[in-house]
Amino acid sequence: MIIPFFIPHSGCPHQCVFCNQKKITGRTRQPDPASVAGTIGSYVRTQPEKNGLAPRFRGNAERESATIQVAFYGGSFTALGIDMQKSYLEAVRPFFLSGQVKSIRLSTRPDSINREILSLLKEYHVQTIELGVQSMDDHVLALSGRGHSAVDVENAVKLLREDDFIVGLQLMPGLPGDSAGTFIDTVDKTIALKPDFVRMYPLLVIKDTPLEGLYKKGQYTPLSLDEAVSFCREALLKFEDAGIEVIRIGLQPTEELEKPGTILAGPYHPAFRQLVESAIYLDKMTALLQGNGVGNTDTIFLVHPDDLSSAIGQKRSNVEHLKDQFALTTIRVRSDRSLPRRTVNLFKGK
Repeated sequence: MIIPFFIPHSGCPHQCVFCNQKKITGRTRQPDPASVAGTIGSYVRTQPEKNGLAPRFRGNAERESATIQVAFYGGSFTALGIDMQKSYLEAVRPFFLSGQVKSIRLSTRPDSINREILSLLKEYHVQTIELGVQSMDDHVLALSGRGHSAVDVENAVKLLREDDFIVGLQLMPGLPGDSAGTFIDTVDKTIALKPDFVRMYPLLVIKDTPLEGLYKKGQYTPLSLDEAVSFCREALLKFEDAGIEVIRIGLQPTEELEKPGTILAGPYHPAFRQLVESAIYLDKMTALLQGNGVGNTDTIFLVHPDDLSSAIGQKRSNVEHLKDQFALTTIRVRSDRSLPRRTVNLFKGK
């Protein structure tokens, strides 16, 4: 379980062209450090006394050790003043010492990492640090107003690894100057850094951001939904092949984000990850049908139960597409628990 605290824009030394954390998170101000302990206490009191809670993320990214973890999201935590950082961390310390909180995670900028800061974070039991990388292309970073370079990312990851932090990297396909080629190059460079996990957030045009002005002037064109799915599909396959967990694809739907007029343009979908995973299954099922010379028969695919919805596609989109493409009367997708994830088997009924 993660207890989240959002500190929108706090500590950020730059205004990225895409950023309006208040619209994205629905939080208008950073929490008072004095209130943090009370919030944690409220969460803790609602949980069972024994450590039987399942961690939010499966796999190696969280080492499956944390039961309750406090997270500071939004701005750049390590760019805050040292006294403010300590105030937040001190609020968590009693819960760590009592064993009620296992660790702390936070998000920050690659150029706000140094040995002094990491020593402080270690002292307060911070375990996981996510870096807002967005791109590994310096031209894209400059056009986006990020204020850091790809080398800053490499240096930050090196320091984090030396101190045995769990490392997450956040990427943003579709930034100004980005393309399919530059984004996949970013993915390859990210894989070379060997993070424990990644997130991918296709760029959206949010109201009251510099990007809104560029978009309205015709100086920026966002990815279409199909393009964003294609970018992320290839990236997800590469990360999975490299054994790197992708813990999120697409922004978390929030009431504020989905208010009319908040998202002006871009590839937003409340179930974006499922679109990406469905695209992967459509490719796999298409290849199976092409290789088996099917005719107008009853065709059955078998997948792991957890992959059933993605294989079928939203509103049965994969099934209907394959029926049209291969002139099939019936396609059924069934679950088979003996199959590993991401596996599709095909046999034709009579």
